[in-house]
Amino acid sequence: MASALPNPLTLKLPDGHIFEDLKLRRCADDAIDLDMDLVRKVCQLNGLDFDKVLSNPGPVVSTILTVWYKSHLAEGGDPDPLMEALKQGN
Repeated sequence: MASALPNPLTLKLPDGHIFEDLKLRRCADDAIDLDMDLVRKVCQLNGLDFDKVLSNPGPVVSTILTVWYKSHLAEGGDPDPLMEALKQGN
């Protein structure tokens, strides 16, 4: 399986799930927590090696969050306070 970053324009998101299903939350001053089972599903959909992603999750998880959040907002979803804070660099 490939381990390159997914192209944000072609990133596939799992059917039947919404952004809130990621259960994004801040767990420390500089860290976030989310449903890694759902991240695994996104990796599988996009041909990414989940074990390699786990060794350096930042780039792939950031891409997933960014793409999914933009899609969420475009579909009329409510702003997420943590995502808005992350966008501002907080």
